[in-house]
Formats: sequence, C-alpha cells, structure tokens
Amino acid sequence: MSTGSVGGLLRRHGADLVVLPLLVLLALVPLGPAFGTGHLVAATVGGALLGAGVAVAGAVLRWGASTVLAAAVVVLTLCSALAAPTTAVGGVVPTLATVGAVGRGVVTSWKEIVTVLPPLGAGGAVLTAPYLLAFTGTLVALTVALRTARPAWAVLAPGLVLPVAILLGTAEASGAAVVGTGGALIGLVWARWRAGRVHAGRLRAAAVLVLVGAVAGGGVAAVAPPSGPRVVLRDVLEPPPDPRDYPSPLAGFRSYVKDHRDEAVLTVAGLPADTRVRLAVLDAYDGTAWAVSGEAASGTFRRVGERIEPDLPGGLDRLHVTVGEYAGVWVPMVGRPYDVDFAAPRLGASFYVNRGTGTGLTTVGLRPGDTYELLAAPVREPTDSELEGAPLAVVPLPAARYPEVAGTAAARMVADARTPLAQIRAIESGLQQGYYSHGLEGDTPSLPGHGAARIDALLGGEAMVGDEEQYAAAMALMLRAIGIPSRVVMGFAAPAGATGAQAPGDPAGAQAPGDAAGSVALTGDDVTAWVEVPFEGHGWVPFFPTPDEDRIWQQESPTPQNRPQPQVLQPPPPAPEPPDAPPSDRREVDTDDEPEDDAGWPQALLVAAGVVGGLLVLVSPLLLVLALKARRRARRRSSGTPSQRVAGGWAELVDAAADLGVPVRRGATRLEAAREVAGALAVPPGLAAGTAELAERADAGTFAAGEPDDGAVEGYWRDVAAALAGLGRAVGRRRWWRARVSPRSLRRPRQSRTGPSVPDRRPRAQAPRRERLRRSER
Repeated sequence: MSTGSVGGLLRRHGADLVVLPLLVLLALVPLGPAFGTGHLVAATVGGALLGAGVAVAGAVLRWGASTVLAAAVVVLTLCSALAAPTTAVGGVVPTLATVGAVGRGVVTSWKEIVTVLPPLGAGGAVLTAPYLLAFTGTLVALTVALRTARPAWAVLAPGLVLPVAILLGTAEASGAAVVGTGGALIGLVWARWRAGRVHAGRLRAAAVLVLVGAVAGGGVAAVAPPSGPRVVLRDVLEPPPDPRDYPSPLAGFRSYVKDHRDEAVLTVAGLPADTRVRLAVLDAYDGTAWAVSGEAASGTFRRVGERIEPDLPGGLDRLHVTVGEYAGVWVPMVGRPYDVDFAAPRLGASFYVNRGTGTGLTTVGLRPGDTYELLAAPVREPTDSELEGAPLAVVPLPAARYPEVAGTAAARMVADARTPLAQIRAIESGLQQGYYSHGLEGDTPSLPGHGAARIDALLGGEAMVGDEEQYAAAMALMLRAIGIPSRVVMGFAAPAGATGAQAPGDPAGAQAPGDAAGSVALTGDDVTAWVEVPFEGHGWVPFFPTPDEDRIWQQESPTPQNRPQPQVLQPPPPAPEPPDAPPSDRREVDTDDEPEDDAGWPQALLVAAGVVGGLLVLVSPLLLVLALKARRRARRRSSGTPSQRVAGGWAELVDAAADLGVPVRRGATRLEAAREVAGALAVPPGLAAGTAELAERADAGTFAAGEPDDGAVEGYWRDVAAALAGLGRAVGRRRWWRARVSPRSLRRPRQSRTGPSVPDRRPRAQAPRRERLRRSER
C-alpha cells in the first residue's frame, strides 16, 4: 500500500470516511439504554474504526470479496477485547477465553440481548452484537461508497443497522427523535452530494438544514405526546423459564415445619426489623394448589444483566444470605430488589427475576451452603386511613376455580361491609377467629394441603383449624369469589424482636458479608404465608388472616354416665345343629366355591406369543420379498414419464415370467420375449396373443414421437394385471404362489431385461435402423 494512494483516497473520499461511520454510530444509539455501560461506546466506535480500516485497505489494494472477508475475520479476532472486555487482560489484551467468548457471542449474544433484563453491562460476550453491527455496517457502507459506481447506495447499510438496533434495544425512546431526524438529514444530504446534485457552495446551507432539522425534531419530541410504546423484541419474546414447570412452593409448606422446625433454613445478615422474606407470589388456583401463573405478568421471568434495576438510589439495604436447609428454585428476596450478586457462577448464569412481583428463581436450584448478596429497598405498608377510599387496582389475573363454600362464607362475613377495604378486613378478622394447628404430633388434628376439599373442610366443618397455608389460601379464594383481586405470597417471617440490621447511618444499611454478628437465622418454624390485594396508588397491600398460634381448639367430649339397665331373664341358648357327615367319595365334595385357577392364562399367552413370533420370523423373508415387489410395482406404475410407466408395465410381466423360471433371451425384442414366454409356459392361444399385443403396445408407447396420455397408461397397466392373472391360472395356483415369493427377479440385473429400461426419447427418424426394420416387418 503506497502512501500516495492512501493520501489520494483520503482526499477524494474524506467526507465518506467521516459521514458513513457517523451514520452507523447514530443508528446504534438505541442500544444505549439496553447496555447502560461505557464499554458500549468503546465496542461500537472501535468496531466502526476497524471496519473503516478494512474497507480502505480493500479499496487501495483492490482485494476481492474473499480476501476482504478473511481480513475482517482476522481483525475481529485480534481486537476481540472490545466485545468481551471482562475476559481480556486489563480489558485490552485478548486471551483465549476472549476469543472463545466472542466466537460463541457471534451466535448467542443476539439472544442474550433480548432475553436479559437491562442494563446488560459488559459481562461475558454480550457486546459482540453491537461490535459486529458497527464493524459490518461501516465496512459495507464504505466498500459501496469507495468501490462502486453508485456510492449513494451506501446509506442503506446504516439504514439497516437502525431497525436492528431498535429491535434489540428497550422501549425507552429518549433522544430518538433528535438522533433519527439528524441521521436522516445527514444521510439525505450526503447521498445527494455524492450523486452530484448538491454543489460545493451549498454545503453550508445543507449543514444549517441538518442542524435546524435536528433541533426541530427534538422540540417536537419534547412537546408531542407519545404515540405508543416502541416495539422491541424483548417485549415480544417469551423467554424461558416457565414457572408452571416447577411445583408450587406452598404445597410443601408443612415440610418446613415438620422436617426443619428448629433448623436454620436461611441465615440473613442485614435484615431490617419487621421485614418478611418473600419466596414466591402465587396468583393461579386450579382447585388443587396455588401456583405461579404462566399467562399473567407474575409469570414473566427475565434474565438479569449487570443488575436488576438500571439505577441504584441511596438508602438501600445490603443483605447477605446464606442458604441452610432450604433447597429449591425460588430465590428468597426482601423488599424491592435492585441487585443480586451470587457467590456461585452457576447461580448467576441461571438467575431470572420478575420485577413486578419482586421474586426470582434459578433454574439450577439453591443448595445448602450457597450465598448471595442482595441490594433491596424497604417497602412501606400503608395504613387503613391511607387505604380508605382508595379504589382497587385493575390487574390481570387468571381465573380461579374456587369451591362453592368460599363464596358462601365470604358473603356471610361481608354482609355488613360496604367498602372494599371493609370487606377485606371483615374476611381477615373472620378467619382470625379460627384455630391454629400444624397437625403435628401433639397438635390438634389438621390436614396439610389447600386443595378444594381441604378449603371446604376448613370453612364448612365443625371448626376452622389450620395454619398459614390453609388460611391464606382460603382468604384469597374468598376475595376472588366476591370480585376482589388477590394473590397468595409465601415466605419467611423473622421472630419478633430479631433483626440483622446495622445501626442507622450506614447508606447500605448492611452487615459486612460473612460477618455473623447481626445475622438472623430463619428456621422452618418461621415459614409463613399471607394475602395481597392491589390498591390504586399503593400497590399490593398485605393482609394476614391466620389466627394467633395460641388459639388452640379443644374439642369437647362429654363424659359418659353409668346408667344401669334392669336385669331381664335371658332365654336358654338354642340346641346345636348336628354336624354334616363328610362325603364318602371325594368326587361328592362341592367345588363351586373353589377359586378358579387363572395362573395358566399368562403362560398360555406367552406360549401363543412365542409361536406367533416364531412363525413371523420364519415367514419374514417371504414377507420381505412380497414387500419389495409391491414397492417396485408401485414405483413403476406411478414414477417417471408416461412412456417410462408403460415400459415399467412390460417389465412387470417379464419379471413375473422370470420368477416362473422362464429365462428371457438377452437382447430379444419385446415381441420375441412374449413368444418365448408363451411357448415355455404353454399358455392358451388367447393369452399368448394378448401378451404379444402388450409387447407391441409397449414398443409403441416407448418409441413413438409423442408421449401417451395418462388414460392410455392406466389402461395398459390394467391389461398387464389381467395378463398376469391369466398366467397364474395357466401355470396353476401352487406354482404361481411359489413364483410370487421367489426373489429371482429381484436378483436379475437391469441390463438383462427385455427391451430398454429407459425409453429412447430420440425422434422417430433418428431411432436405430434395426428397430425400424423390425417394426416394418411386423
């Protein structure tokens, strides 16, 4: 590459080398909110510069397409640290891990962008997609501008990059009007200038036009109301996992109390006072269990990028969670989570979160000993005075199949309530009048579960007895029955007075990770469940219908009294009946009551199956021969041109003769073959004449100038079938069936069959002279 050639190219195409990379970078601006990191700028600007360098080198050295492609692959690999900075040394020098990550990112980064919640950050190889878009868009645009006769078409490259960036971005459209208007005007002016329609003296006016258009577009975007949400792929795609694939955690409520009542299930450092740990939000009921729905907003879980929420406000609580006897896919969360940092990489790679419900899950599941740090904001619960008069929020919830007793009991409890809050409180206080029991040894009997039968027994039995599982499930169903939206939440509640929070003044409000001081051990006895109802302006508000644990039901059992009965003279017992004499002959014994011996049936079936299986094995070669001949016959009749199908019909007749043991002389014409077969089998004269006619019709259909129609072909095959039936009658049934299962015709090479297997499509005048003479003699 000479310095003069490069300098000349820069002088002639300096505007192209500035405008086109700028347009590509403007097209990638919609990706900014999705990544939320400065590494995106480095990846896109670096990719654009590298693409420009390869395009200039290709134009100066006049590389072909394959050479340009090879150079692009080498450059992308050598500079792969731009796409995976976290795997490079110092974020600059690529390693083998960097190259491997970017290689995988070429395929996987597109999916990660639309399935991971923003901000995506720079972890892994998620920057590979914008890196490739900047590089490829700039390379294509400059190559078209520098090496083609229509340089204005180069604006198509950034024009294609823009919709891809919008689809991969977020619904946030801040600055989109300014960027879009400015980019469109710059591209339009440049394209007209490169096409020779804008003189150099008017470039200043064009620049003013671009500036005014960008400002005007920004002003319109600032004052105009939004026309609707931007359509992006992350809002259209439904990524895994589906929470319906996992069992309801509420179904295992009693196992915590029964198996780990005094054992630490979770240990939380930094837990604020009077704070509940949220495990799962359940809003779907199918008559058996409350579960997480897969159709409403609560069932949408997304991958987490750099953190759960884009911005981190002050005053967040920092908690350190150590998993004890807990095991499951649901990740215990507190308040409104902003960020989660797992110690085990397997958990971070499989973590999904639902921002609306503040819950998370990991597809690989938590195990004892796992730890993670959680940044969360405390959620304040509104008072009744604040809720009074507030309308219920309208939220999408799946239909619940509640038992009839839920509606009856709810109607009885809310008879005097007029407002939604009064109705909720009436049901809550009504259920609190029940009795508490886990149903363990020494407790009042109380069955686990919260299916329709268990709820019916709770609300319609002699007394309401249960624990948080039954009362929370019942209240949510009763509220649904009277038209109030509700859901069940399962989690853990710290014992009264226990707290792991540090003294006020710490901005994180947290305990140092791993410090045992200030930690709260949550045991299986701390498992709980409650009900939440949505209010406008307040979100989901919790309610607690479970009675106090000291409300224990004592079933009253009256002491039986002794009431002496008057003595009555009893009659004497009846005389015993004489015993039956044993039969003198064993044949006289009654055998009607003896059980039938059915043990022989399975053995008989096995014997029959063995016999049938053996017969099938013996006759399988014959069945295979019949199947192969049927397949050959079907292919000959339906495949190929009409002339080939006619030739196939004659071949079927010749093969039948071969199976009967009549060899056809090699090289004989069809008419000669028909005479030889008729003479060898001593067929009746009528059948011999019919066979000769079939040979002549096969010759006519094969060597005629035109193709026979489908009707003629089907008629020929019907006559072949009739001739075969006549051969069967002529040779006898036994010989005919032996011929049908004979593999002789399957072994014969195609070249030995009479007549050409592939018809000669040459014109009639160019057919072999010998064949024309034979037809004239006939």
